[in-house]
Amino acid sequence: MPGSGKDEFVKVAKSLGFTDVHMGDTVKAYARKSGIRMVDRDIGAFATKERLENGMDIWAKRTAESISNPEKTVVDGLRNTEELVYFKSHFVDAVVIAIYTNRDERLKRILKRNRIDDVKNEPELEQRDNRELGWGIGRTISLADHMIVNDGTLEEFKEKSREFLLTQ
Repeated sequence: MPGSGKDEFVKVAKSLGFTDVHMGDTVKAYARKSGIRMVDRDIGAFATKERLENGMDIWAKRTAESISNPEKTVVDGLRNTEELVYFKSHFVDAVVIAIYTNRDERLKRILKRNRIDDVKNEPELEQRDNRELGWGIGRTISLADHMIVNDGTLEEFKEKSREFLLTQ
């Protein structure tokens, strides 16, 4: 879910030699090409429209095009089971990791990072969460191969992430 710590996990992975691919960057790149405003609501509506018109796994397909070394790549941002199935069927050794953080903590983190396309308050986060839950992210989280709970300090989370990546 937004603000759970995915970017921090990716930073740890990169420090261990992994490359990263963000599905959200793929969505934003296509949105820009289509003239979509770079605000959460409009990007989310565009992502939904593309899923309805091109299949729920469209963002996985488009993101996969930029993966050159699947064994050492972290893909950030699966939102539904169709994306999970796509990656699992095209990258045999794919491992899905869910990162869990409660909503209050996620909101604090989102407000602190202050990205231009982020939500700005609790009702907006609830709306975004509901949109992503509508895409199937809850089921995807439940089907993950591993879950890392991010409920401590940043350093504790980085250590959990490092330990996980080193044992895979």
